[in-house]
Amino acid sequence: MHIKSFDHITINLKDVEKSLWFYGELLGLEALPSVDMGTHLLHYFQLPGGGKLELTEYYDSTGTFSGKATDKGQARHLAFEVEDVYGVERLLTQAGYPFHVPVSHIQQLGFSGGLTRDPNGFELEFVEYVR
Repeated sequence: MHIKSFDHITINLKDVEKSLWFYGELLGLEALPSVDMGTHLLHYFQLPGGGKLELTEYYDSTGTFSGKATDKGQARHLAFEVEDVYGVERLLTQAGYPFHVPVSHIQQLGFSGGLTRDPNGFELEFVEYVR
């Protein structure tokens, strides 16, 4: 077996409009064509460096996941490398998405980073490597 590349990560949507604005306008990801799967709609965004973000809009209510970040067996977060992590923290905080883990330097990993949540409650990490 040979893994060729990363393809996509999926986030189930709570708020479609806020999510499309957050990833498209606020973060500036390129929107790709959406695909109607019959029971749900898949909204795609191109991720820098390859791969896609797949945002799933279910037509019927599916309930809400309320797990903690330390729960086992779940996706924890999606991380983005950025040029100015403190600037991203200011931008997202001003837009109503404050960092629950403020940006700080993580010596062991060689980057400064922090964590926030998207409109669906999905955790996002933003990191800036010290080179």
